[in-house]
Amino acid sequence: MKNKLIYILFISFLFTQNEIGVGLNNDSLINYLQNNYTTSTTLSYNNCRDILYREIEAFQNSGQVKGIYTNFSITLPNGVDPSTFLYNNGSSNGINCEHLWPQSLGAGSGLPKSDMHHLRPCKTNVNSARGNYPFGESSDTETYKWYWQDIETSSIPNSQIDQYSERNINSQVFEPREDVKGDIARSIFYFYTIYNNVADDNFFNQQKNTLYQWHLSDPADNSEIERTWLIAEYQNNIPNPFIIDSTLVYRCYFYNESDLGCDGIPNSGLLNDDCGVCGGDNSSCIDSCGIPNGNNTTCADLNNDNTVNVTDVVLLVNLILTQSSNSLGDVNNDNNVNVTDVVMLINIILGDSE
Repeated sequence: MKNKLIYILFISFLFTQNEIGVGLNNDSLINYLQNNYTTSTTLSYNNCRDILYREIEAFQNSGQVKGIYTNFSITLPNGVDPSTFLYNNGSSNGINCEHLWPQSLGAGSGLPKSDMHHLRPCKTNVNSARGNYPFGESSDTETYKWYWQDIETSSIPNSQIDQYSERNINSQVFEPREDVKGDIARSIFYFYTIYNNVADDNFFNQQKNTLYQWHLSDPADNSEIERTWLIAEYQNNIPNPFIIDSTLVYRCYFYNESDLGCDGIPNSGLLNDDCGVCGGDNSSCIDSCGIPNGNNTTCADLNNDNTVNVTDVVLLVNLILTQSSNSLGDVNNDNNVNVTDVVMLINIILGDSE
């Protein structure tokens, strides 16, 4: 088992270093993912649940299987049928298999039904409560039921509120606990991309903006990366690419070239400065007069004859002798007109003559 974990971590390290579908965006990138990240093999639904519970969930959680929405856990002993044992005769304190993408909206049969990249253990009663609601944010005052571990309440929790999942029957959304929102988002983007031919478009479109925010605020961690590679062992060694490359959600479904900063990152706000440096402050090409890409004459051509020469020096000396307050002679931009400006002007002239 230790060697298996080392292998998974090594593979995940290699693949998380690279951008998937370099240079592709929008439909071209979606097509690329469909061509390269669609599995042709999944386990039967009965087998995939047992593998999910024992080889994925219990393996990662020291023998425990935890519900995705509540963190309710059951220790899975050796020598039992995982699905039967966890189901606990249908008790509300049992665990069954949640399809993050509902069966009634495209995951009802074949590969979509048994693709473990969107399957999760779930406390039985909470699985029923979620039903086929889309995911979304629920106002605390409108939440109908709150779920955490073995708690089900209609009252706003006094503590650990971020650990609760929420069912809102008014807006008909289900809000999962905070620390799995990104995980769920990446599973939904995966399913819609890979199984677009059967996935319900309206179900996806009504939640995709919220899911994108969840993806950004709760990025994939090492446990999620390990999990997708554990699943990949049973599905043609194909991981969920949205976990491997965090840019895919934006590039597939939100890409807009005008949003990109000069660093290529959406909405970074970075622009090229006048020197052509991304995020720069113009300092790399500033001239002696403090002008980006200047020719050292803007501040030195005091008589505006388009030539910097001894005539400008004479004019500057006169400005100093008459103690003029005219900023024209402030060659070094220190808000004073004095002999320092004369020295700088002479250096500019000598520099131009070289």
